[in-house]
Amino acid sequence: MKSGIVTLDVLIKYAEKDDPLGESLYGNSVSGRKYGELAKGVAATIANDQGFYLWGKYETNGLWKNIYLGKAGYGKSAHLRARILEELKDERQFLWRSIFTNDELLAKGEEYYPSMWVTYKNHWNRALAKTGASHIVWVATPDLDGPKVPDIEKDLIETLNPIANRLRAAPPSSLQPFTKEVIGCFRHEIHMNRVMLENKK
Repeated sequence: MKSGIVTLDVLIKYAEKDDPLGESLYGNSVSGRKYGELAKGVAATIANDQGFYLWGKYETNGLWKNIYLGKAGYGKSAHLRARILEELKDERQFLWRSIFTNDELLAKGEEYYPSMWVTYKNHWNRALAKTGASHIVWVATPDLDGPKVPDIEKDLIETLNPIANRLRAAPPSSLQPFTKEVIGCFRHEIHMNRVMLENKK
């Protein structure tokens, strides 16, 4: 089972140092297109397969915190690389949360997208639930049968308890074997990356 982890450092630094005014929040601006190219670079190493992905961050004590779990490539959804890139572009608002308050960011959204704001507001609020995310771990599962996916996703959400997954359904009565494999891959990538980060100190 192929897996990996990507850091959002380049996007975090871009928001804080290169665009503290948040001009990139308007996707069609020059700054917004530059952000899009940076996001494409971040997603470039992610497998173009179906699978699961986990947004999270390392706390100051080194412990990992799960923020959001998603799936990609099942049914009509895009595969991992395209899906994660889409989220990085469409939910970029969380990166500017270290500069602006929630209300200030929502005001910017209304300023940039006045005719669509009724539709966009809830989406921006959901994106802000990813505030603090610094990494995305992914696991490609090309051999997983589609009918098993919903139960595994429910298992993963209950077991990992990511804070931004607000819509939840009860998992099946027994743990799915595939769930343990996916969690094992997530944990391996998180541990290995933590060791690398500690070695850089």
